[in-house]
Amino acid sequence: MRFFLAFASEGTLDVAIWKAHAQTLAQGNLIDYYLGGRFTFNHPPPMGLAAGGLYHLSLASGLSFAFLFRLPFAVLDGLTALLLFSALSQAKSSGLRNARYALASLYWVSPVAAIFSAYHGNTDSSVAFFLLAATLCLARGNPGWAGAALGLSLWIKIPGILALPVLLLAVPGWRARGRFCAAAAATALGGYLPWLMQDPMAVIRAVFLYRGLMIQTAVGVPIWGLQVFYPDPADLSPTAFEVFRRFRGGYYQWNTVIALGPMILYALLRDRPRNVETILAGIAGSYFIFYGLTNFWAFQYLAWSLPLWAFLGFRSAGIARTLAFLYIYGLYAWLCGSPLLLGTWDFIGKGDWPLALRLIRDACVLFFFGAAVVLLVGAAREADARWRGRTRRLSSPRRGR
Repeated sequence: MRFFLAFASEGTLDVAIWKAHAQTLAQGNLIDYYLGGRFTFNHPPPMGLAAGGLYHLSLASGLSFAFLFRLPFAVLDGLTALLLFSALSQAKSSGLRNARYALASLYWVSPVAAIFSAYHGNTDSSVAFFLLAATLCLARGNPGWAGAALGLSLWIKIPGILALPVLLLAVPGWRARGRFCAAAAATALGGYLPWLMQDPMAVIRAVFLYRGLMIQTAVGVPIWGLQVFYPDPADLSPTAFEVFRRFRGGYYQWNTVIALGPMILYALLRDRPRNVETILAGIAGSYFIFYGLTNFWAFQYLAWSLPLWAFLGFRSAGIARTLAFLYIYGLYAWLCGSPLLLGTWDFIGKGDWPLALRLIRDACVLFFFGAAVVLLVGAAREADARWRGRTRRLSSPRRGR
């Protein structure tokens, strides 16, 4: 399925954008492109070099750039499935261990996973691979290798750094945390240093300070975010409209803080037994919170944590996977006019979505927002229970000899 999609389909607009990136980078300077070009280039330097190399390979081999660009991520997704199986095998929950063959296989044959890795045409599916690798290294008592895995992920895509609070708090002891951070920083720096020495601010602004896009169709249909539930301004009174306008402006302006702040709070509050299951549940929960609160979002961002959803429980994972399938596959098939995704992904031409797709989108947004609230409340209750238990132990009278 992945080979078929990578070879036979056109992919989304991201494929064409990456080809334009590759053409520019094959002929020009990366720093100059960070400073401005035909498209905004916000990807790490090593990925830019790789894209330029794939473009040259495409010209030399006669194979399409779309195929050559997507095939490595389709293969990497197979390794992600193997790491997922290894993580499930080490879970404390007997339910997860007993279901490890089924859960890893279901991920491998998942149409949504295949779409993100082999059809869509971006690098987001790599994030989950490195997060699984880092977690497995931590579970084996290797914080240095775990940090190196996280640092290496930043060569391809930045959002793995959103899992840093959970990973860092899962490392036992400050000395081990130091090794983790040093390895992550050194590995990441190895992929950035030549360009940081040329123009550090250009790299930092383009790669690390990029906050995403609030994407909507040509006729104003938003693809994600709580804005899908906002009232129509035309239905509001002048006073209500002014209040709404200020609220909406503030929510958009501070959306990065609104999304990232609760993620950090969740990592600090949750119970943190240091095992594979709880670490991956914490990472998956962090991304759920991000999905539920952000307006700066793109379809493929779900790939960052897709393999990890099972660690939040079968019910949550089942609902999330079903809604993601209905939304992503349903929308992509409609945009392409083909159940096999073989047509042109006409996001611009088909801007007025059918009601059914809008309702599925709304259900996805509402689910992740509700999940974010539940996760944050649950973490707060865990923290409160731990604090009360610690207080009772400290205040209880000592027994006599």
